[in-house]
Amino acid sequence: MTESTAGLRADARRNREQIIAAARELFLEQGIHAPLEEIARRAGVGIATLYRRFPDRHALVRQVALDNMALVDAEMERATAEHPDAWGALTQLLRRLVELRIGVFMPVLASSLEEDMRGDGGALKAKRNELLERMEQLIRTAQDEGQLRRGVTPIDIMLGVIKLSRPLPVLGSELNELLIGQQLELFLSGLHAVALDAAEPLSRHRLTLDELDRYLKAAE
Repeated sequence: MTESTAGLRADARRNREQIIAAARELFLEQGIHAPLEEIARRAGVGIATLYRRFPDRHALVRQVALDNMALVDAEMERATAEHPDAWGALTQLLRRLVELRIGVFMPVLASSLEEDMRGDGGALKAKRNELLERMEQLIRTAQDEGQLRRGVTPIDIMLGVIKLSRPLPVLGSELNELLIGQQLELFLSGLHAVALDAAEPLSRHRLTLDELDRYLKAAE
């Protein structure tokens, strides 16, 4: 999945992939200024090994961004292969992107890599444009099939994923997971062009006041 791995020994390639995986995890937790020493420690390598693979923080952030885009690409490929209809593929894709917290990560990377994105012919810009084009094709097909509301754009979809992926720290992880799932279903219902039977109940877990109090107290 990573770039520039051709010609690397198996152990060097493994180290590189472990560093990228650890960086993605730390960037999600702490932002792109997470200590490189902590990234190396979590990857199980020395800091010298990290700098051998990535000479500076910018190079590491850039590679994580490319890996992130490759992950989106793979999920889109899988969704379209598993669903004959575009709406089914789109809903699977959105659920996976929210589950993987892609939406939390992309705004962080975009702000740090703005110069790269503006660069003519840059790999980041090319990959981003390719993903948006594929998303647009999927959206247009779902609309032509009468399943997705007209006027929806790839930007609408990605902004929705970004908002849905961002947890509220005060609520705690368990309650966040529950609420994100519910909000995702509401978002998908709003995108769906097929009118639902008004009597059909929304698939959700109905929180009681006691449950909400318990989640909030645990988060203190």
